[in-house]
Amino acid sequence: KLFSFVHASNVVGTINPVRELVAAARAVGAKVLIDGAQSVPHMPVDVQALDADFYAFSSHKMCGPTGFGILYGKREVLETMPPFMGGGDMIREVTMAGSKWNTVPFKFEAGTPAIAEAIGLGAAIDYLQEVGMAWVHDHERAITRYAYERLAEVEGLHILGPGPSERGGLVSFTLEGVHPHDISAILDRSGVAVRAGHHCAQPLHDRLGVHASARASFYLYNTPEEVDVLVDALHQAQDVFAL
Repeated sequence: KLFSFVHASNVVGTINPVRELVAAARAVGAKVLIDGAQSVPHMPVDVQALDADFYAFSSHKMCGPTGFGILYGKREVLETMPPFMGGGDMIREVTMAGSKWNTVPFKFEAGTPAIAEAIGLGAAIDYLQEVGMAWVHDHERAITRYAYERLAEVEGLHILGPGPSERGGLVSFTLEGVHPHDISAILDRSGVAVRAGHHCAQPLHDRLGVHASARASFYLYNTPEEVDVLVDALHQAQDVFAL
């Protein structure tokens, strides 16, 4: 049995109670896979303290190269698993009678690895550690709180998910009378980039009773002034569709 869940939602921003969920999985004998794509770039994370069997996150969400990511796994679990792909360096010994897999992690890394991407991610991690993940988290929280205050001024705007103290640095919302795709197009004219649609989570949008949403995401480089530009652009969107 495998229990998989996100550490932090990419739609509503909820930061899940990981330790409680892991304990529930252990109670029924399940292994745990955590999607940390929305948490590792934004807060301090200790995979050993979380007791995850597997923990995955991506490079491009933490200032690294695209098309690359990390899958952490407990050694004792990985050692019981067979390789999923054949190729160079994942076999330790080959004879006419058979072959033996290489040790962990090499048996899962067949062929030539993404060397340049790994070096790039390493540089990105060094940079984030120099900045400090606690600082990144606090900065995002402050920007998110400010965004909540300013977005409350926009009539007909509805934020999805919990309050700013219980979420990561993103805000998904709907705006009465304006489709999220139109919001995105109009905000783009003001130099504001948001994502519009289902955000790879259509069942969640169905559960929330909305067809789609617009999402503003904040990171270490965003400022309160940029939130002001976002709010001004939303007022412009309302003016356009009020005609």
